[in-house]
Order: sequence, then C-alpha cells, then structure tokens
Amino acid sequence: MRLRPTDLLILFAVGAAGGLIGDAGNVQSGATRYIDDSAPFVWESPLWFPALVGAATVAIGVVRLWLGAPRPGFDARIGVAAFASVVAIYSVTSVAGDDGTPAVALVVSLGVLVACAFADRPGLICGVAAAVIGPPVEIAIVELDLSEYADSHDSLFGVGLWLPGLYLAFGVAAARIAELLVARRTG
Repeated sequence: MRLRPTDLLILFAVGAAGGLIGDAGNVQSGATRYIDDSAPFVWESPLWFPALVGAATVAIGVVRLWLGAPRPGFDARIGVAAFASVVAIYSVTSVAGDDGTPAVALVVSLGVLVACAFADRPGLICGVAAAVIGPPVEIAIVELDLSEYADSHDSLFGVGLWLPGLYLAFGVAAARIAELLVARRTG
C-alpha cells in the first residue's frame, strides 16, 4: 500500500499543526527561543519550523508503509488520540520547568505509553528512528543559531534532554496516522 497525494498532504498538515501547537507552548513558556527572525513567522514559529515538522511526518508515514502492510481497520478516534497524545507530551515539555530527572522520566514514560498504545513493530521502528534522528536535527538548528533552548532545558548538547521521549511518541503517532489513512481507503 502507498500513500496517495491527498494522504501526504493530510500527514503534512497534521505534523505542521501539531508542531505549531507544541512549539507555541515552548516559546511562550521560555523553554525555546528563536534567534533568527529573518523568516516569516506562523504563530510563534518561523515558517521553516512547521514545514520541517510536516515533512518529517510525511517521511515517517512513507517509511512506515515501506516497513510492512498497515493494520486493517479504520477508526478516526485512534488517529485523533495519537495526535492528541503527542500534543499533550509536547505541552508537558513546556510546563516541566527543566531537564531534571522527574521531567525527563515523565516525558520518556509518556512516549513509551504512546508506543505501547499505538505501535506495531514497524511503528515502533519509526518511533525509535525519530527518537534517534530528531534530537541531532534540533542540535544542528541550535548550532546554526536559528534557535536556542533555555539554560534549564539544554542538557542534551544544547537541547532538551526530554526530546527523545517526545520524538518517540511523534514517530509512533505519525506511523499510526499513516496506517489509518491507508486503512480508510481499503475498508
């Protein structure tokens, strides 16, 4: 099964919207700050940010379907729950206050719960891949002086130590939503 252009657009929009919601919380709480304001902003984020998250969501969806057939059955509530779970975890990173053990344990534990609730084996691979790839991308963004994390949130080479847990949930949710997009066509 493959994702159709409409599916790719939906995945992109879902990722961009979730990224904007979560990033707004981090910017408003002071956990992150954009240094370079040369790009136009959407809400609290430079335009490149939702584009990057949307593209990553599409990439995860495509990889998920390369890894194996999607599970049968369509239930939109599962997709909504997967999306809401990631937005909730992203929100936790805004109110956690720092990179201390309780905050990191909470975000990672919530990421694991999302994986247990929504991932099959290919979906888990997508989640782990996102947890491994996402933080270095954010580290590069910080190194390019496009953004910075507050001192209380920069324990992982300048970015939040909780990022792997957030990215695990993101990868799993994106994979599950991609499965559901295919399942809605196939019954």
